[in-house]
Amino acid sequence: MEIRNNILLFSILLTLLQCGYSEFITMSLLGSAAVAGLYHKWSTIKDNTYCRYVECCNDQHVPFDINKLKLTLTQKMFGQPLVDELVNILQAHKEAVNDPNKINKKALVISLHGWPGVGKNYAATMIAEALYAKGMHSKYVKLYMGKKDFDCSNLQQKKEDLVATLNSIVRKCPKSLIIFDEIHDMCPSVLDTIKPMLDHHHAVDGIDYRDSIFIFISNIGGQEIATKLLELYDQGAKRNDVEFHDFEPIIRRTAYFQGGFEKAAAIANHLIDHYVPFLPLEQQHVEMCALAEFRSHAIYHPTKEMMAEALSVITYGPNEDQPIFANNGCKRFTRHIPYVIQKNKQKTEL
Repeated sequence: MEIRNNILLFSILLTLLQCGYSEFITMSLLGSAAVAGLYHKWSTIKDNTYCRYVECCNDQHVPFDINKLKLTLTQKMFGQPLVDELVNILQAHKEAVNDPNKINKKALVISLHGWPGVGKNYAATMIAEALYAKGMHSKYVKLYMGKKDFDCSNLQQKKEDLVATLNSIVRKCPKSLIIFDEIHDMCPSVLDTIKPMLDHHHAVDGIDYRDSIFIFISNIGGQEIATKLLELYDQGAKRNDVEFHDFEPIIRRTAYFQGGFEKAAAIANHLIDHYVPFLPLEQQHVEMCALAEFRSHAIYHPTKEMMAEALSVITYGPNEDQPIFANNGCKRFTRHIPYVIQKNKQKTEL
């Protein structure tokens, strides 16, 4: 791969020498206009040669395909009406990235909250898959995992490494995506390290973060979201009628005293742009999840027995008197349904 990249770079340099020699002479006469023209020509040549084989920060590799995100959410996300707003949030961000008359004033910061298994990580993956051609494997997407990456040991060194890594990624591509998962297990104060990158600054360490996206994921607020949803149900509200403002205050208050969010400047200084509540799933949504998981294994019409066995691992709460919400959402299906399929296969072969 390295040899091929070197050959590509050599061919690009030759092309530049062939087509840019006359421009070199006129640069002294035309000044900045010639520099801009040469830079444009270099970008065009790079896009059509080097970037055909190597990931670059251009429209080919960072397409920001909002329509793809909308379609994926529609087809694969169940029972989460507020999550659909991610389409509008990211569309507005994209327009400001592409329109010099708008310009983002700060990085986009989205915080996803809810019980395990309700789709938070799934949504973050969908965003990455829609915005970047290589999805989660893009070098412009960085995922950090709570306690694994940020327990409280050697914290100062971890903070310095975090800043250096993010500066390196965003320097290469201002349209980078940074994901912090399992913030409930993260050491407090880590997020304060990146506070300047989330704030209203033209540059941090000479790097412009305003077109980048930060996504925080945590279970914090899950119980409070469930309790609030039950209250709204008691008041006659329908699931699809709830709004962000119904949940944002309780999420923000709860998060400020827990895990990696504890007393975080990102919350205190209102640097999180959107708190997205993932609602606890009900039986109909869990059944839709199960069917989708079966389909992913090419089982398009599972039998009643297969569905019953798949759903047998689901328990409901918040308590025995109110068995309304699936306690673990769809999380257990990932490993359980392949087992159900294999078990059924063995039965039919007997």
